[in-house]
Amino acid sequence: MTLVLRVVRLGLLAAQAVIVSISLYQSVVTGLGYALRNRRPTGPAPPSLPRFGLIVCARDEEQVIERIVTDLHAQEYPRELFDVIVVAHNCSDGTASAAARAGAFVVVHNTELPGKARAVEAGITAFGGNEDFLGVFDADARVEPGLLAAVAAHAGEDDCLQAEAVPIEDPEWLAAGYGFGRKARNLFWWRPREALGLGTTISGCGWFIRPELLHRYIGGSHTLTEDLELTARLYADGHRVAFLSAARVAVGEPRELSSSMRQRLRWVRGHLGVLRWHWPRLAGRALRGDLRALDMALYILVPTRMLTRVGTSGALLLTLLRAPFALPLAFSGVAVATEWGVPAFIGWRERLVALNANSVSLAARHSVLSLLWFPIGFWALVTARVRTWEATPRTRQEGANVP
Repeated sequence: MTLVLRVVRLGLLAAQAVIVSISLYQSVVTGLGYALRNRRPTGPAPPSLPRFGLIVCARDEEQVIERIVTDLHAQEYPRELFDVIVVAHNCSDGTASAAARAGAFVVVHNTELPGKARAVEAGITAFGGNEDFLGVFDADARVEPGLLAAVAAHAGEDDCLQAEAVPIEDPEWLAAGYGFGRKARNLFWWRPREALGLGTTISGCGWFIRPELLHRYIGGSHTLTEDLELTARLYADGHRVAFLSAARVAVGEPRELSSSMRQRLRWVRGHLGVLRWHWPRLAGRALRGDLRALDMALYILVPTRMLTRVGTSGALLLTLLRAPFALPLAFSGVAVATEWGVPAFIGWRERLVALNANSVSLAARHSVLSLLWFPIGFWALVTARVRTWEATPRTRQEGANVP
């Protein structure tokens, strides 16, 4: 019995040490990256303007597809250097005809297997192979006129780039709460990594990649989160997804809790699949000294600071209660202070929140919605083998303007 208790005690200490160490690492990256925010590394400009092939993946997006096609055609970029293809994937509405009316070349693609990867593959096939970069977009997104010019200016040496995804301004209670979280993640997570020369994940919309890489990695997806799966495979082979805050794409958030829960349940199931299928190889590269792979491996292992906040706060509580398996106060106390203090300071400096009722409401909504990841994660574990993809309902009023 004494041996069992000793093993349990060491296991609890090790678990606390891991989560506290990851928390301290994230706080250092956030703080240091913010301090260096004006020193973002930039590579050489390409010798000539790249040619883009733009793929819009759409499933039952008749209500919104014309907007994204119009946005892409209105790019402040030589018109002969980009083409737009809409892949109407497993659609049961008028998405294809609406996209054609807006001036896009349309590929109607029906498959038994669900998943956006199938639509991306159809888009690759439709292009002629003369593109320098392929860009992938969701049908409900909005795009600023300078997006392609900004990507072209930073595409000298990177093989894959992710534009900063910002929320479409939507006053609806749920969408605004999730939109606040998207802004916070850009500020606390991805922009600091951009400044430090680390990488980001492919985030589903507004990402650009060299065709030869997409051909190599998009096939054989095990999950319905093709973006994270592609990210893990790229980093495991030494590639980076560069975050580009100079280019923005606005994305919509679900306006109904049921739609949001289904979407996030699919994401978590996919995340668990990436952990199973690709994380070991990614971690192996990290252990061989690749810092970018290490950073991404930690992200895939602990993808939200809600986990580190709960973990470090619990570790500090055990320390204060003088539990026999508690960490030293200096360790857990510093982790909690930086876990909460660094984002609070940056948020105050960057005016993410203001001292008014609306900001307090947004922050509270974000916290509640973040806590929902715990029951979603539990149910995803129970139903990990389920592979379903339901289209999110759209209305013409959502995202009427680019922010």
